[in-house]
Amino acid sequence: MAQQRFHFFKSFTALSVKLTLFTSIFTLAQTPQILTAQGIPTLWEGKEYSPPSGIGTPSNTAGAGTRAPRQGCLVTGKPLTALLPSNNFGVTENTHPQFFVYMPAIALEEESIPVEFLLETQDGKDIYQTRFNSNGKDGILAISLPNHESISPLEVDGNYKWSVAVICDPDERSMDIAVEGWVRRVKLDSTLNHQLRQLSLSKQVELYAEAEIWHDALASLAQLRLNNPDDSEIAAEWSKLLSAVGLNEFSQESIIPVSLTSTLELTSSSHQDQDDDSNHVTDSH
Repeated sequence: MAQQRFHFFKSFTALSVKLTLFTSIFTLAQTPQILTAQGIPTLWEGKEYSPPSGIGTPSNTAGAGTRAPRQGCLVTGKPLTALLPSNNFGVTENTHPQFFVYMPAIALEEESIPVEFLLETQDGKDIYQTRFNSNGKDGILAISLPNHESISPLEVDGNYKWSVAVICDPDERSMDIAVEGWVRRVKLDSTLNHQLRQLSLSKQVELYAEAEIWHDALASLAQLRLNNPDDSEIAAEWSKLLSAVGLNEFSQESIIPVSLTSTLELTSSSHQDQDDDSNHVTDSH
């Protein structure tokens, strides 16, 4: 009888080991790929997404160190710069993404200077246009496209041109200091989408970077920096991401969130469809 109990115990133990191994293998198979990911690349090659044809690197209409004649617009230090890969193109999965621009220090003759943000379709149809004021201090502007019912969401596989212009002289727009970039909304595959919804923000950064989804990798990491300003590891990751696209010179700049919902002056595509002959502007105040 004792021998029978011994054989039963051995069989039960072997079965338990097999079940443990099976559970471990199953768990490993279900582990998100991010746990074995390489993290933020040292070089952003952009192999997965081809930019629309005809994109060129935009030039500032008024260079650093120049002064517009009728309103002070003296720029010092680094120029106005769109934070984008070298081909001036980035992708997003977001219907209303964030856009990042380095705003240089500007010596003002007035209390503030107007800045214009414009988003348009590839064929030149305005999606959103707004102005906000800059106090002349330098920093990285994180411009959030408002999730507003009158602002058309970015369509999957659609290419959009966006621009930021410092309006040095409202009566002479040729004196603007301006930069532009391009964005495409992409659809995530179901596996990647499932992983992103379950991971922490820091892990999302890595997964977005691996998938070469620039705007969302940058936005997620910028939010981490804002939430943890004294975290040296996050600062190092921020520097690594910007360095991957040749923008390391901006890694020490402060991030300035720009909420356009409180300073909203929008020209939406729906308004334009209703009144093509007028520049219909709605003030949210």
